[in-house]
Amino acid sequence: MAARLTDEEWGKLSPENFETHSLLRAVDAVDELRDDLNDGEYATPPQLRTDLLKLHQLAMAVINEGSRSQVAYLFELAGDLDEQVSYMMSKLEEVQETLSRLTALYPDSLWLRRPGR
Repeated sequence: MAARLTDEEWGKLSPENFETHSLLRAVDAVDELRDDLNDGEYATPPQLRTDLLKLHQLAMAVINEGSRSQVAYLFELAGDLDEQVSYMMSKLEEVQETLSRLTALYPDSLWLRRPGR
């Protein structure tokens, strides 16, 4: 079934209002995250998950058990993970901005058929 858009709605769906190449940049951003979020060889969990569990173990030792010898490693790992997650968030924000620009063009005439409505 073909969508029935008004001429005004159709006019908004133009290269001036949305650059389709930005979707390919969003794919590139996701590709950059694959190593961080992909399961490893033999279905091992992503390294980020493993590192967060290690951070929890260190935090338990330092904070709950008072292990002073592990404080430096705790904060080194926390800093590394903070940097990694910040990078991942910036890539996901790129994807989200692209999708928001596209969904902002959603024609009113399709509103009733919009998924989730």
